[in-house]
Amino acid sequence: MINYKIKDDFSNPEPLSTLLARLPEWRRQKALAYKQEQGQRECAEAYLLLEQMLGWQPEFSIAEHGKPYTPPVYFNLSHCKAAVACVVSDRECGIDVERIGRYNERLARYCMSDDEMQQILSAESPDDTFTELWTRKEALLKLTGEGITDDMKSCLTSERMHGVTMQSGINKEKGYAYAVAVRDNI
Repeated sequence: MINYKIKDDFSNPEPLSTLLARLPEWRRQKALAYKQEQGQRECAEAYLLLEQMLGWQPEFSIAEHGKPYTPPVYFNLSHCKAAVACVVSDRECGIDVERIGRYNERLARYCMSDDEMQQILSAESPDDTFTELWTRKEALLKLTGEGITDDMKSCLTSERMHGVTMQSGINKEKGYAYAVAVRDNI
């Protein structure tokens, strides 16, 4: 079972206080840790998307690197100003969603391999390509529970991707890129 959803329509947002009241206490505290209301709202919306997909409020266990899961269901959440995203699976998984427009050559050279830099520099839209590659890296690192590491350049090598299925894309109209990584059923 692999299911993911991206919510990018916030045309009729509930008041933040209503969203926060619907969260379990631990998630409410996590949302309130964001300084800006936008971050609080995104954090709440991502969790509520998980509840919607599961159909129930989950109890969590914590994996080796501190990543929560609810046996036998694995999940991962992501949010940015353009969208919130959730993946639910019976296997380890990771998801990332990022607003397009973050391309910075200095950052790209720090975290992208030579091949990836070539893709970015030769792309019609370096912003799009950089952001999609970044989401692929982050989805993989969220799958493993590692999070952002010092060696972002080697994230997407065939060795690291062995046993992982990756899907990614760009929504130009809404201005975001996303990636979903799921451990193969082997």
